[in-house]
Amino acid sequence: MEFFRRLGAVRAISFDLDDTLYDNRPVIEHAEQWMVAHMRDRYLETAMYDRSWWHRLKLELQRQQPALVDDVSLCRRVLLQRGLMEGGMAEAMARQEAESVFAQFLEVRSQIAVPDTTRRILSALAQKYPLVVITNGNVLLERLGLEGQFQHVLKAGGGFRMKPAPDLFTDMARRLQLAPQQILHVGDDVTTDVAGAVHNGYRSAWLNDVGQEWRTLRILPDVMLTRLEQLLTLL
Repeated sequence: MEFFRRLGAVRAISFDLDDTLYDNRPVIEHAEQWMVAHMRDRYLETAMYDRSWWHRLKLELQRQQPALVDDVSLCRRVLLQRGLMEGGMAEAMARQEAESVFAQFLEVRSQIAVPDTTRRILSALAQKYPLVVITNGNVLLERLGLEGQFQHVLKAGGGFRMKPAPDLFTDMARRLQLAPQQILHVGDDVTTDVAGAVHNGYRSAWLNDVGQEWRTLRILPDVMLTRLEQLLTLL
């Protein structure tokens, strides 16, 4: 643990989810592979599309509709629908099938084993602080068994731009009825979490459990953690 600024009085803690409370990388990789295989096996219209084709289509859609960049769920649904339509499926049917596949994708994407250590840390902190979530992702929190730990959960999309934009940070402070500097945001990403928190007035705890050199950061957090359990010592 290393300090760069004094924390001051913390009255609530906000958490990023993916790669902060659990390792999300293998889960997303599996979900992406599942989607491509499912679309090949289930639909004649998309049987010839490989992963690189879907990736190119996603980038094209985001160029055409910039709002999709800030809403991973909407982007996925639009991607699936467009892919089916590109293969010749009628629009109404493609929309219906895309919604069905998206629901299945969310279930696969949410098959995450949250470490017992994380659960113990959250339970201990929840005895003293309101805990909330600010995430750019779309994981189903109820599938993780963590929904009871958090008083509020805000996800990008539905009118909220992704971190580091102010939208989620501003709305969460309003919901907590606290000044931003009274909220400590904990996350692994130096742009969305560290820069997002600092630029929007929050205190920032950077979870650097991969050994990244902090001198490479353009914006420093208030404190750097190398293990999530250090929060218990800190607070």
